[in-house]
Amino acid sequence: MTSRALDRALIAAFCLALWLATAPSASADLGNPVPDGKKLIGFAVNIVEPAYLREHVADVERLPLDGLVIAVYPDDWGPARTGQEGMFFGGHAFKVDDFSKALADLKATRFTRFTDNFIQVEAQARGSAVTGKVEDGNLDWFDPKWHVIAENGAVVASLAKDAGLKGLYLDVENYGGGLGPWGGRHIFDYEAYPSKDKHSLTEVRNQIQRRGRQFMEAVGNAYPHITIVIIQNTGWGKSDLVEPFVKGMLETRGQATLVDGGEEGYSLVARREFALLRNRAQDSHSQDELFKPMQYAFGVWVDPTPDTHCGWHTSPADFDKNYRSPSEFENTLYGALTETDKYVWLFTWHPDLWFTPVAPPRRLQSQCVLCPHDKVPDEYVRALAECRKPHDLDWAPRVAHNRVFYFDDAVLVEGACITGNEPNLLDNAGFEEWTPEPGSLPKDWDVHGEGPIITKEETHVKSGKYAAALATERFQGHVIIDKRFPAERFAGKTVTLGVWIQSKIKDTAGVQIMDFVQGMHDISSAQDCYGDGQWHFIAATRSVRANATGDVVMRISASVPFLKEPG
Repeated sequence: MTSRALDRALIAAFCLALWLATAPSASADLGNPVPDGKKLIGFAVNIVEPAYLREHVADVERLPLDGLVIAVYPDDWGPARTGQEGMFFGGHAFKVDDFSKALADLKATRFTRFTDNFIQVEAQARGSAVTGKVEDGNLDWFDPKWHVIAENGAVVASLAKDAGLKGLYLDVENYGGGLGPWGGRHIFDYEAYPSKDKHSLTEVRNQIQRRGRQFMEAVGNAYPHITIVIIQNTGWGKSDLVEPFVKGMLETRGQATLVDGGEEGYSLVARREFALLRNRAQDSHSQDELFKPMQYAFGVWVDPTPDTHCGWHTSPADFDKNYRSPSEFENTLYGALTETDKYVWLFTWHPDLWFTPVAPPRRLQSQCVLCPHDKVPDEYVRALAECRKPHDLDWAPRVAHNRVFYFDDAVLVEGACITGNEPNLLDNAGFEEWTPEPGSLPKDWDVHGEGPIITKEETHVKSGKYAAALATERFQGHVIIDKRFPAERFAGKTVTLGVWIQSKIKDTAGVQIMDFVQGMHDISSAQDCYGDGQWHFIAATRSVRANATGDVVMRISASVPFLKEPG
C-alpha cells in the first residue's frame, strides 16, 4: 500500500470509529437517575435582580432548575447594571445597610423550587468605571487598604446568609474596563501586574495566597457554612495566579464548601468529555493536600455562538441547526450531572428569555439574527426536567468528519517580519520528513494535545510532496505541533513564526510563540480567520523576554470544534 493510500485508509478508519462511537446504541447502557442532591443553577446574574424576583418568582420558577446566580446593588447605585461591576472587589467600603432594599426583596421572595441561590462576586472591579472613582477599583495586592475587599466579602456573605441563599459565585475572569492600578488588565496575571519591578513572582504569589486567607476568613466569619463556586476554575486552566488565592481560601475555609466551577465544560457535549475535564482538574491538584476537600462543578453553555449557527433556532423544524437540539441538550446535562459533585450551572446568550419571562423579548444584537424570541421552546424546558432520568452513559451526537486542518512551509526568523531573505531556523519546516509507518510523525516536531491525529498529506499541499494534516479523535479538542528551543537562544530577541494554513473552518487554527519566566508563560499569537479552503500565510511576532527560562515554544495548532454531521 502506498503512503498516500495508507493515509487515506487511516483517516477512513478514524471516521468509521468516530461514527460508530457516536451512533445510537441498540443496547444502551443506561446510567442511574441523577440523585436529588445534584443541582442545576441558572447563571442569570446580568438580568435578574431581587426586586424582579420578589414580584415574579413564580414565573421564573417555571424552569425546572434548583437556583439562580443573581446580582445585588446598594440602594444608591445608578442605572448602569450589568451584573458584573465587581464592586465588592474594589476599594470602596460597603456596609450591609447599604443593601437594605435588595435584602428586603430577597427576604420577601417566596422561593418554592429554587433551593440553591447565589450572589455574584466578580474579581474585576468594573463598578469603579460606573462611579468614575479610581480608588473604587482593584487594589494592589500589597495595598495596606486591601482589608476593605475582605470586609466587602463579609458584607456580601452576610447578605447571602440573611437572605437564606446558598452562597457566592466568585468570578475570577478578566473582563476589562476596571479602574485601579491594573488599568483593566487581569489582576491574576503577573505580567500585567503594575508593580512587578518591586515584587518578584514568588513575592506576589505569596501575597495573593495571604489575601485569599484574609478574604476567606472574613467571609467565613460572616457565614460559616457558605458555599463558594469559583469560576472559571481554581487556577489549573491557565498559568495565572488564581491558584494561590484559592489555596489561601482553602487554608482558612473552616466549614465552608469551595467548588471548582469548571467553566471549560461550556462547549462539551458528552459524559466522557465531562469525565476527562474533571480528571484533568483533579489531577492538577493531586499533589496538594489543601485541594482534597475541593468539589468540582461544570458550566454548560445553553446556546453557544448563535452567530456562527445562523441564530438560535426556536422552531422545532430547525432544532438540529442549534449547537444542541433539545434531546442533545438533555443528554449533555445528564452527562454533566453524572460527573459533577453537586452543581451544573447554565450560561446563555439569551438570559432575559430564560430568566425574565414577563419582560418584553429583547433582540440580541450581532449575536443572534433570529432575535427576538417569544419564549424558550417547551422542548428545551422539558429537557431540563427529563435530564435527571436514566440515560445512555455512552451517548454522543454524530460528529462531522471533515474537521481537518492542513499546515505546510513553516518559517521561523529573527526579526519582526518575514521577507523571505532571512534564514529559516526550523528543521523540517515543510513537513517533508516523517518517521516510519505505522504511526508516522513529522521529524523534529512534537505532536500532542487533546486526541491528536496527524497524517502525512499528499493532496492538500502548498509545496513539495507533503504537508501535515491535523485532526482530533475527540468530539472537540486542541491539537498541537510544537518545536522547542532553549530560551537562552532567543532571550531578549524578537522572532517571527509563520505557516501556511488551509481549512474550511474559520478562526480555529494559528501559530503561537510562548516563553516562560519562573514557570509562568506568556504568548503572542495569530489566527487563521478565513476558513475558505484556500492556503493563507499566518504569522505571529514576539519579543522574547530577556529573563525567559526553560524553552521557547514555537507552536502550530488548531482548536478543532464540535461540528455535527448535517441531517
